[in-house]
Amino acid sequence: MNTQSPEISTEPPVLETLIQTRSVFLDHLLVGQIAPGEALKNTAGHAEVTYWEELLCAVINPDAGRLMAVVDIHQPSGYSGLLRRHGSIEYVRFFIDWGAGEGYESVSLTHFKVSDLPPDMEKRQYPIRQTVSVRFDENRYWGCVLDGIQPKVRAVLSWNQVPEIHPSFTPLFGNAVESRICVKSEEEMKLLFGQFSKAGRKQPAGALGQTSYRSSELSSPNANMIL
Repeated sequence: MNTQSPEISTEPPVLETLIQTRSVFLDHLLVGQIAPGEALKNTAGHAEVTYWEELLCAVINPDAGRLMAVVDIHQPSGYSGLLRRHGSIEYVRFFIDWGAGEGYESVSLTHFKVSDLPPDMEKRQYPIRQTVSVRFDENRYWGCVLDGIQPKVRAVLSWNQVPEIHPSFTPLFGNAVESRICVKSEEEMKLLFGQFSKAGRKQPAGALGQTSYRSSELSSPNANMIL
């Protein structure tokens, strides 16, 4: 079953508040400080904002021993601050549920740097797509499969804030996805996600809202679906 969280209002005042809040985060990042509490108050009621970045899918590649995900960068700016000389960090934490009744456990954390584009490059086609992956215990995975259990992966994207090791962590900027989809290669993952996008399930790049969904509608001989 596929689920998608309710959308946040896209009215200009909401967007303007979030842009200002993100700017405060960036300004304080440059001087090694956290954003002040007043800025965080402005985000009350908002979570998993995907106007700037969005985690699109998470899959298991047992042959390579990797958990993989795809992140879309939607905007040309909002990542570096006024000076444009500094970037910021997109963090992705992976979890896995082995199906033993213990729920998700943290596997590993990865990240990549993002920066604002120069004005002469701002008209390039968006989104810009980034693939990330981490190692996991593929032997335990195959053991679960032999026992008739299909493990489940969860990935959490969080801009400029390291996701907590607790799987219920909700990012302000970013989102979470989970699935039991199993692929044999990164190329197969990209093909499957292409089907998902063409099916119209992807949130428009300019939308503000929560996009925590389960990537369960992809079809592949190697895909294991959530029922």
